[in-house]
Amino acid sequence: MVFRAIVLLTLCLSAQAAELDGVQLEDRTRIDGQEVQLNGIALRTRYAIIKVYVAGLYLPQKAATAEAAIDGRGAKRIVLVMMRDAGAEQFLESIDAGLRANNSEAQLAEAKPEVDALFAKIRNVGEAKKGMRIVLDYAPSAGGTTLFVNGAAQGGPMSGEAFYRALLRIWLGPNPVQEDLKKALLGQPS
Repeated sequence: MVFRAIVLLTLCLSAQAAELDGVQLEDRTRIDGQEVQLNGIALRTRYAIIKVYVAGLYLPQKAATAEAAIDGRGAKRIVLVMMRDAGAEQFLESIDAGLRANNSEAQLAEAKPEVDALFAKIRNVGEAKKGMRIVLDYAPSAGGTTLFVNGAAQGGPMSGEAFYRALLRIWLGPNPVQEDLKKALLGQPS
């Protein structure tokens, strides 16, 4: 009887989290009072061998296309769990390259104040250490996007849905940071 209860508890707990490369992400969470679900989990690598971070995308409803994920309404979350140390400037260069590769000049201009605010917050945090959990939550009724580092909010929200869409394009846009990462975040086989 006890063994059976342990097996059932283990099955229930395993159904509550997704794991990739030792990083666990919950299947569901709440943002701004809205339940969101893990749409996909992926490993970001450089040169196919250097593990950079595990990423998770949370949406109100499952989305199999980039357009549905980016343009869908409601709360959203991107989680990045660092697999190695990265300096603030190195991290910012990567974000900047992803933004420029996937957004038009008009989209970048519209999101510029928020991008500048995000960059200032990341510089203030400094180095992204291995194991650090970086979360970008979009909460419509709370006023926009909040950066969390290891569970602590880094200042107030950065306004505008256009900004969050620009960020999502880094991973889901036409020139994503990594094609198989994009597919995994969208729940597609690689």
